[in-house]
Amino acid sequence: MKRLITESLRNQFDSTFHMAYVLVKVCPEKIWVASYNEVPFWQQVFHYVYYIDFWMREKYDDSEWRTMIFDDAYTTDLYADSYEGLLIRQDKMLEYLDVIRTKTTIIFDHLNDEKLSVSVFGNEPQFTYTDVILGQIRHIMYNIGYLNGILRELGMPESDWYSYNEPEGS
Repeated sequence: MKRLITESLRNQFDSTFHMAYVLVKVCPEKIWVASYNEVPFWQQVFHYVYYIDFWMREKYDDSEWRTMIFDDAYTTDLYADSYEGLLIRQDKMLEYLDVIRTKTTIIFDHLNDEKLSVSVFGNEPQFTYTDVILGQIRHIMYNIGYLNGILRELGMPESDWYSYNEPEGS
């Protein structure tokens, strides 16, 4: 089976995922716990990380897809009434990202160019594997851009652009 397009998508996804991981690592704790436009920084990260976990899965059925399960009080709703008393520490978020990285590696290992055009829900053509992957790349990058803007405005290090096939620090 051909994998040229699959590997291109993997490279783009992995580079995006790398930037998401770096963002959590470079964020100072005081900013991690603070709110911006009424949304805690950590909550904005949880929002997009949770959806990576949701969308990037081997089966799109009723089976469990979550790689880590947090209390139901942790919502992905960025406009929830209150985040008071809630916090996902950076080390836990990095752990969550690590297990998702393992999961996405397995998913890409089992994809091929032909399967990329298959609908993940069977009869909904707008949800092919390609749609899912590209949608996640766009969603992650949107949120990284927003959060990098906060870090940049505060004069803090940010998650720099990372393209695939380049040495770290380039």
